Amino acid sequence: MNRSVKAALISALVFPGAGHLYLKRGARACLFLVPTLVLVVVFLNDAMEQATEIAGQIMAGTMSADPVAMAARLEQQGGSTLATVAATVIIACWIGATVDAYLLGRT
Repeated sequence: MNRSVKAALISALVFPGAGHLYLKRGARACLFLVPTLVLVVVFLNDAMEQATEIAGQIMAGTMSADPVAMAARLEQQGGSTLATVAATVIIACWIGATVDAYLLGRT
């Protein structure tokens, strides 16, 4: 397997920018690693806020501990715009890092 394919697979399967680290391009790797890490934290924070809210409702007795009821409540609330944007940018970084690692590996 050549370097470009290996770098692309590492970026695609491990984390965005990991393939760049394999190619010893640390600065370029940071262009993908840092934004993705920040947005993963934002996304997880939003998910934890929703989970905490549901747990509080269960503890208060205003909601049953039924998984179907929890899923319905989450569907009713919908996702936050920030979480949607974060997820979209994470996916874009992942695809961009994979393509860039492949092209960088070819040179």
